[in-house]
Parts: sequence; C-alpha cells; structure tokens
Amino acid sequence: MPVSVLRNFVLGTLILIAVLIGVGFFVLPDTARIERSVLVQASPAQIFPLVNGFTRFNQWQPWAKMDPAMKTERSGPAEGVGARQAWHSEQESVGSGSLEIIESLPNERVRMQLQYTGFDGDNRSSFTLQPEGEGTRVTWLYETSFQGNILGRWFGLMLDGMVGKDYEAGLLNLKLLAEREAAAAR
Repeated sequence: MPVSVLRNFVLGTLILIAVLIGVGFFVLPDTARIERSVLVQASPAQIFPLVNGFTRFNQWQPWAKMDPAMKTERSGPAEGVGARQAWHSEQESVGSGSLEIIESLPNERVRMQLQYTGFDGDNRSSFTLQPEGEGTRVTWLYETSFQGNILGRWFGLMLDGMVGKDYEAGLLNLKLLAEREAAAAR
C-alpha cells in the first residue's frame, strides 16, 4: 500500500472524527434525563421514610443487589437534608460516588445531589410522591448536565437505555417493600 494512500486514509479518519465531535457539540443536548414512576398501594407517609434517608435505602435500591460487596458509608443526619451516603464498588456497572439529600418536603419530595467518581457533571435525583386513588404515584427522576463535555453528550444518548431498567427495578423493589409494610400496618 503506497504511503500516500495510508496518509490519506489516516487524515480522512481524523477529519471524520473531528466532524463527529463538532457536530455533537452543536447538535447533541447538554443534558440527559431518566424518569420512571410506579403506583404503590401505600400512603405517601408510609413511603417517605424509605426515600428520605439512607438507613433503609439499600433494602430496595437496585445497585446493592448488583454488587453485594459494595461498601457504603453514611454521614450527617439519619434522614432529611444533609443525610449522605458514599459508596464504592469494584463493579463498573455500579461504580463509586456519593448521594446527599438537598431538599426534603415531608410526604411530597426528596431531592439529592449525586457525585460520581471520575465524572464532573451536575447530577441530581429526586423522588416525588403524589397521592393517586388509594395509593401513591412514586416518580424517580435523574437529571444530569454534561457542562459542555462532548463525550458526555454522546454518552447521554445511551443513558436511559443503560440505566432506565435499573430505575424500574428499584421502583419495583420499593413498591414491594412499601406495600408489604403497609399491609402489615393494617
């Protein structure tokens, strides 16, 4: 293969990569969002303690089952604003980072700030509890801003497909736990 053909191939490949990155910067969204909800046959008051702190968080969140060896450390108050949990997992699908409750409205909403090791984006999660019929609609929302990071923007296109099923599994676990406790309280 002549050197000029190889040089043109390499140059063309580099130009294509630069074009894809440039297009991504101008076209791809700088934010991503995952949202799932489930109807739970329990009152907001029965569900709220399960999402307003980290004492019982690992009983229903999906990542604890993915890595039973995951290490967690809680700090701050047991519940409400300032409650914090850090986690570390050797499994790439679980990763490492921390969660901190930044807003807590009793029986209505809990908002959290997330920090993932190796990712500097602005990550927030929330649980909203909305009475619906005899139960409660629980919505789990995750929002992130890639802050101009072009690779993050490309990653954002795949985020829901990668993590959405984990949110669904977590909500199902939360539903089963809350409904079991609500039935026992009757």
